[in-house]
Amino acid sequence: MAGLQIPFKVTEGYLGPQSKFEAYGLEMLAHPDPIIDMAGPTTEIIMKTLPGTRVTTKMLSTALKKECNEYHLIRRQGDNFLFLLAPPHPGFYKFQIYALPKGEAGPSMQGVFNYIVHCPNPENDIPFPKQYPQFKDGGYLTEPLKIPKGNRDPEVKFNVSVPNSSDVQVKVNNDWNPLEQTSPGTWEGLVDLSKNYPPGAKVKLNCKFGGHNYNTLLEYTI
Repeated sequence: MAGLQIPFKVTEGYLGPQSKFEAYGLEMLAHPDPIIDMAGPTTEIIMKTLPGTRVTTKMLSTALKKECNEYHLIRRQGDNFLFLLAPPHPGFYKFQIYALPKGEAGPSMQGVFNYIVHCPNPENDIPFPKQYPQFKDGGYLTEPLKIPKGNRDPEVKFNVSVPNSSDVQVKVNNDWNPLEQTSPGTWEGLVDLSKNYPPGAKVKLNCKFGGHNYNTLLEYTI
């Protein structure tokens, strides 16, 4: 983006699409420019993929020189991946996207697109939930995007889409809260956090795809 001065050296070839981007059939539907100067506290990058493509990401603070992956959320709609970024502090961040197409040997994903993101006005430092691999492969979280620590709301609304799921429940410590399936793969419900849960209690979105076992897809800390 013209006019934005990056206050550090960027390695030649780092920005934008990498060698496997076109070969993997990827396309940026939002933010094709690899330099993003955020106008508000959040921004969303959208990448189109071929069916069955697996994706993961990494966000790094250049000032703190550390990863801050809990401040971006991966969601999937069909063959599109949506990356919602909400940096915790003002400054510059590197956002790196990795992918692996269906049928290609792994386990390592390949770097396919790199961004430099400038966030002048962050909203807060509340993290998104921890995302487990099965959620990244196909889940879409509508709410709650974040749960602040100390939240003891008696009615926290959950709305999540998980393809091919047979049951979804929210576990708070040892309490299980079933969600209702409102359409195929979409689950909604209210969860009571007002009980006497200790600080640091875990709120886990657990999903069953068949059989008797539940897999954790998302995890909040309250």
